Amino acid sequence: MMVRGAYLGRVFAPRFHHEDYVLGGFGMVLNYDPSIIHTHAVALYRRAARIVYMAAFLGFVFGAIVGSGLGAPTGGKIPVFAVAGGIFGALIGVSVGRARAFVFQLQAQLALCQVAIEANTRRAAEVATAEATLTPHAVSRVG
Repeated sequence: MMVRGAYLGRVFAPRFHHEDYVLGGFGMVLNYDPSIIHTHAVALYRRAARIVYMAAFLGFVFGAIVGSGLGAPTGGKIPVFAVAGGIFGALIGVSVGRARAFVFQLQAQLALCQVAIEANTRRAAEVATAEATLTPHAVSRVG
């Protein structure tokens, strides 16, 4: 079996064939669909909104566990240390959650920006094609 792009032991960049554009060999041709990217961006925004609350909750739980562990040697003040540790852990969790949420929001914005670039490029190409078909090309004769 010959590998695509292989010639006398040297490997060159593979050439693209029609079957490279077919998904999984099932005959399904890949088409551009901006609604898929938009749905992905919406999911990223939802995840960004949830992650702050989740990180705050996990920070509170972890902080409460650590606080109760630190308060155990003091005797009867375990709930005070647990609540203080929980609040401190929640503040750290919110800070970490906001940073993670920003990354998800940035990914969503990049995806939406790519959709907008494609739409603007397609619109400009359609206008240029329409102008080229409507205006006759002038032929100049020098003589």
